[in-house]
Amino acid sequence: MTRWILPLLAVLACKGSPPPQRATSGGAPVYEVSVTEKGFEPVRVEVAPGSEVVLRFTRKVAQTCADAVLVQGDPVKHMLPQDKPIDVRLTSPKDGQIRFACPMDMYRGAIVVTGG
Repeated sequence: MTRWILPLLAVLACKGSPPPQRATSGGAPVYEVSVTEKGFEPVRVEVAPGSEVVLRFTRKVAQTCADAVLVQGDPVKHMLPQDKPIDVRLTSPKDGQIRFACPMDMYRGAIVVTGG
């Protein structure tokens, strides 16, 4: 019975970001990112190269240093009020990743380009 538990855990651990929830009026896919007591969830969002995407951040806990998010290459500090979704629209690079983090850089995540 326990033989199937480790393979199942390995599959779950390797799973990338969930598929986008829905498209915005501009057609860009929306990826939900929650701020919990663990930080950003998911910490890895997989996107196609050169695509416009929306990260929808929702802070679900009161006590966290992730009361804002800084996205690499974006000069705006996006404040994250509790239980209010905040959309951050960006275009993914042709390859590599774009990091995002709380202002103290304790909680981190990344938009990772896959495929090509």
